[in-house]
Amino acid sequence: MYLKTLALTNFRSFSQAEVPLCRDLTILVGENNGGKSNAIDAIRLLTAPLTGRRELYCETNDIRFDSRMPRFEVQGIFADLSPAQQGRFLSAAADESLEKAVFGLVYDETKGTPPVRPSWWAGHLRGVPEPGCLQMVRHVYLPPLRDAKRGLSSGNPTRIYALLQHFLGDEDPDEIASSLGRATSAEILTKVDEAVDEGLAALTAGVRRQTASLGFANNEKLIDIARDLRFRLADHGIEPEDLRYSGHGYANLLYMATIAVELEKVNTVDLTIFLVEEPEAHLHPQLQAAVLSFLEDQAAKSKNTDPEYHGPAGQLQVVVATHSPNLSAWVEGRKLVVFRSVVDPGEQEGEPRPDVPVDETSPAGEMQRAETADAKSGLQADTATRRRATRCVPLGSLEIDPVAWRKIDRYLDVTKSALLFGGRVLLVEGTAEALLMPVIARQHVLRDKPDLLRLFRSAVFVPIDGVDFEPYVRLLLTAHLGVRVTDRVVVVTDGDGGGLEEGQPLPGEGRKNNLEEIASELNAADVFDVFINTYSLEAELVRAGNEILLGSVYLELHPKSQEKWAEAVAKTGDEQAVAIRGLFQSTRKGDFAQILAEKINQGEKFETPGYIVNAIEALVR
Repeated sequence: MYLKTLALTNFRSFSQAEVPLCRDLTILVGENNGGKSNAIDAIRLLTAPLTGRRELYCETNDIRFDSRMPRFEVQGIFADLSPAQQGRFLSAAADESLEKAVFGLVYDETKGTPPVRPSWWAGHLRGVPEPGCLQMVRHVYLPPLRDAKRGLSSGNPTRIYALLQHFLGDEDPDEIASSLGRATSAEILTKVDEAVDEGLAALTAGVRRQTASLGFANNEKLIDIARDLRFRLADHGIEPEDLRYSGHGYANLLYMATIAVELEKVNTVDLTIFLVEEPEAHLHPQLQAAVLSFLEDQAAKSKNTDPEYHGPAGQLQVVVATHSPNLSAWVEGRKLVVFRSVVDPGEQEGEPRPDVPVDETSPAGEMQRAETADAKSGLQADTATRRRATRCVPLGSLEIDPVAWRKIDRYLDVTKSALLFGGRVLLVEGTAEALLMPVIARQHVLRDKPDLLRLFRSAVFVPIDGVDFEPYVRLLLTAHLGVRVTDRVVVVTDGDGGGLEEGQPLPGEGRKNNLEEIASELNAADVFDVFINTYSLEAELVRAGNEILLGSVYLELHPKSQEKWAEAVAKTGDEQAVAIRGLFQSTRKGDFAQILAEKINQGEKFETPGYIVNAIEALVR
C-alpha cells in the first residue's frame, strides 16, 4: 500500500487541493513559499511518527489565514492494499472494493476553546477508526538541515537519545543508565567542591548551613547521558575528531544517517512515509545524487513480494521537498509534483474550487460553501485583497504523449530543470541568447523600468541546445485543474533564412506556427509568445547597426581574420547573412556571448534588434 493522494482543505496555504504521490518516490518542487513544507507537515499531522514521539501538533495557525471557517481538514487516500491489509483496514475502506483506505483529520475550533483536540475519521462513512488501524501507517521526518551540528550537539540530545532507544530492545533504560554511570572521585571535582563549599558557607553564615558537591545524579536517566555523548567525524582512516571541526555538508550526512537507522523498524507497520525536506543543504551535486540514490534504494528494499506473508508489509514510501535542480533532474519527470502559489480561483470567480470533489455534508463542504458565499457577496472582490493558494501540478498527470515524455526525461538535465522553479520562462536555442538577454534587458530595453527589470530577473532562461521546443512548451503549458507549471512562456528562435529559394517560407516561421498551434490547443495562447528573426542572432545584430561592435568581438576571438570579416559585412541581404553565419559556425558561441555581454555592460554603443525587444517586453507583460 502507499499514500496515493493527500487532500487538504483550509490548511495553511491550501484552500482546497489534492497532492498526488507516487508509490516509491515523489519529489515536490517549486517556488519558495509555494506550500511544499505545508504538505509535508500535513502528512506529519495525519500519521504518527515511527518512534512514537510526536513533535508537531494541530494549532490555530494551521487554519488558512483569514478564513471564516475556524477549522481545517487533512485527508489521506491509500491505494493498492493487499488482501491482508484489506482486513486490517476494513473500517477505513474507501469503497466496497476494499482496495483503498481513507483516513481524515479534522481540527475544528467551533467545538471548544483553542487549541482543541483534533478528531480522526476513517472510511467512506467517516466513522471512528478501528483501534490500532491508523497506527499501521507511520512517518519518519528528516527536517531541513540548517544546522546539523546543533541538531547532533550534546545540548540537544534528541537524535542520540533516539538511537539509544532504538537499540534498547527488552533492556531497562534505567539499568542501562546505571551501567553507564560516571566516576565522581576526580581530583578536579574535589577542588571545585571545596571552593564552592567555602563560598556557600560564607553566604549562609548565621542561617541554616548549606553544603554542596559536584557530581552526576545517582538516578541519572538515559536522556541525561545522551546529552553528554558526542558524535565525532573524520575522513575514513583518520582519527575522528569533534563534530564542531567538520564541514556542514558531512554533518548533514551524519544526521541523515542517524535518521536512516530508524528505518530498520519499518517492518513493524504496513507503511512508513519517509518525509525529507531539502536534503541538498550544504551538499555538492555528487553527494546530492548519492542521497537521492540512497532514498530510492531504501524504498526499493522495503518491497515484500512474498505472497504467503500476511504480517505488516513494511513498505517505505519517500516524499522529498527540494529546491535543487540536481535532484529534480535525476528522477523521472512523472515523479515530480510542481507546487505553485496562485490567486485562489474560488475567490477570483466566486465559484466552488475545482480541485477536489467535496461531499457537501462534510466539514470541507461547509467550508467551501461559506467561502463561496463570501466571494459572491463581494467581500473578496477586490483583486488587491485576494488571497493566494497553493495548487499542485503533478507532471505525471499531464496529458503528454509518450514520445514527448521520453524527450522531456532525456532533456531535463540540471540546467533545464530550473524551469520548474520559475513563474516565467524564456526558451532560446543556445547559450549565446541565454547569456545576452539579461544584459540587453538591464542595459537597454528595461533600463528605465526597475519594476519590470526585477520581474525579468525572476524569470528562468533555458537554452535548449537546438530547435526542438515542442516538448518543453507542452510541459509548461499543459494545465492540471486549471493551473500550469508557469505563468508565461516566451520562445526566441532563428528564422534560418538566407540561401533559400525565392518564395520559400522561413524554417523559423514554420516552428513559430507549429508552437502557436500547440498553445491554442492547450488554451494557453494568452500566456505564450514566439519571436523569430530572419536569419540568425549574429546576422541580426549586424543588421541592427552593430557591425563595428560585432567585428571587434569576432576579431578578439579570431585576430587574423580581419579580411574575412570585412569581406562578409561588405555583402548585403541574404548574402551578408549567409556569410556572417558561416563565420560564426567556427566560433565558440559561449565565448562570443561573454565578450559581447562585457562590452555592452561597459557602455559600448549597441542597438537592440526589434525581435529581442519584443521578446523581453513579452516576458514581463
